[in-house]
Amino acid sequence: MATLVDIRTLVLAAGIIAVVLFAYLLHVHLSRKTYPGFALWTRGSLAAGTGLILIALRGVVPDLLSIVLSGALIIYYPLMILKGLAAFAGRRLSWWPDLAIYLLFTAGTSWFTYGQINVALRIFIISLALSYYCLRSALLAAGGVATLLGSRNWMLIASLAGLAALFLARGLANLLGLSQTTDFLASNSLQAGTFMASFAGQIFTVTGLVSLNMQRLEQDLALSQREVNLLSGLLPICANCKRIRDDSGYWHQVEAYISSRSEAKFSHGICPQCIRELYPDISEQILSQEKQQPAPRKDNGRGGTATGFEPTP
Repeated sequence: MATLVDIRTLVLAAGIIAVVLFAYLLHVHLSRKTYPGFALWTRGSLAAGTGLILIALRGVVPDLLSIVLSGALIIYYPLMILKGLAAFAGRRLSWWPDLAIYLLFTAGTSWFTYGQINVALRIFIISLALSYYCLRSALLAAGGVATLLGSRNWMLIASLAGLAALFLARGLANLLGLSQTTDFLASNSLQAGTFMASFAGQIFTVTGLVSLNMQRLEQDLALSQREVNLLSGLLPICANCKRIRDDSGYWHQVEAYISSRSEAKFSHGICPQCIRELYPDISEQILSQEKQQPAPRKDNGRGGTATGFEPTP
């Protein structure tokens, strides 16, 4: 593998894959209903693709872009996954601790690029950051997100946990000198294996995130269907008083029954037929006045539509 695989090509391929996945996420975001956090995942995928392409251009563009900026963009990707999962689950994670950690990792990358040049420690720092955010994301997906949806998305959890383990192993190998790395783009079995494994990790992670959004959409649709079903089917109603019997055998007024099972509100008036029956002596006078009055208000101040004659209490 060390002599047959070109690392620059692998890095460029990983960057292209990340950009394609960004386009896929953007399409889903623009054409389908998405939930809080989805935009952050989309943004993170674009950052990862841009960072990897900048690494592939190392030697062509300045080190500030191909090392420092690319490292910051790549670390930004799992950070956006973490923040997106928190937003998806309705949790508020403070930005300050993660921002401090993010800046610390970026400062370390800069130091080992321009100060004490050390490729192995630079790889260790970036790998540690990637592992840290992937592990936190996996724990959040298995905890708060699973609680919200009532089930665990094992594809997403396994992908994030696998990436966390992969990057941690890669970082420790460089830290302990198990991988003699002096040039990031030099042919190296560990580097090549890491990038090829990350291909699958990227694809499975994005697939898991989209699946997560679909799970929540299905959950909302099922909830809406249950609400619709509350007022569907045959309703046993009294032929005389018009009360409705519930599943427990209790009888309720129509207004109370429907209001408890929907968002409908009721106001009360009297139809022309009942006016004639209840007020036969003055019914015609009342009805003629009704015809001369302007159209009734849409809201009578009690949460419903006022129609017909409303007698004075």
